[in-house]
Amino acid sequence: MKEMYVDKSKCIKCGICVESCSNGIITFGEDGFPMFAQGRQMRCIECGQCVLFCPECANMLSFMDKDNTVKMSELAMPTAEETLNLLMTRRSIRRFKDEPISRETFAKLFEAVRQAPSAVNSQKVRWIVSENREKTEEITKLVIGWLKEEIEKAPRSFNARIGKAMIAKAEKGEDGLLRGAAHAAIAVVPKDYAWYEDGAIALTYLELAAHGMGIGCCWGGFLTMAIRNYAPLREFLKITDEEHICGAQLMGWPQIKPVRNFAPRRELSVEWI
Repeated sequence: MKEMYVDKSKCIKCGICVESCSNGIITFGEDGFPMFAQGRQMRCIECGQCVLFCPECANMLSFMDKDNTVKMSELAMPTAEETLNLLMTRRSIRRFKDEPISRETFAKLFEAVRQAPSAVNSQKVRWIVSENREKTEEITKLVIGWLKEEIEKAPRSFNARIGKAMIAKAEKGEDGLLRGAAHAAIAVVPKDYAWYEDGAIALTYLELAAHGMGIGCCWGGFLTMAIRNYAPLREFLKITDEEHICGAQLMGWPQIKPVRNFAPRRELSVEWI
């Protein structure tokens, strides 16, 4: 049973926890202190907002670890300019060092990714990550297998034209598909889940967290297409037919980095209503 604990010596009965509950399941008890409304605990989506927004740090939830909550005042936060610079200096990296990213570093990255928003805090995204370049090269070979099928099916199609170019590169020892990345990280959600966007949001968090740690990423568009359309690749990755492939990031330590910023972009289309 989910429970809410309130330190009555700290609580000032401001009602912020009541207001911040998206499901409206927190109310005031007869003594004026906040509490779960009778019989509505199971509607809690475990977002923790009622705890995180409390100005007096007076409450806690049974499923939260008090030792893992940190006051905002104790966190080193970037300035607004630094935050914007992180976002605007993100570049697609397509040349990688022959050096894997450690499990410890991935753990830090995914700790940030865990904080990505998801519909009703459902956290449905599942990750598949190739452990090293050898495994990633096996994925590349399977993508080429898919492209060969595409060439046979429709020799003049866009996929076939790209496939011929990628196969020619592979014959020369060049990986034009996964760019020689040490790792591929693929995000999937259940196929019957309504919000596929959660996977794209999580992939974006992964890319930005990686950028902040000096790790390069490139969105794996053809890899995503191949997984969606080639059963042998899904079998290799242990992705079932009951899952939707949201996308993939190609990851590794950059071999080259940009010296200047910012990249040219088209004017943004914004309509105010």
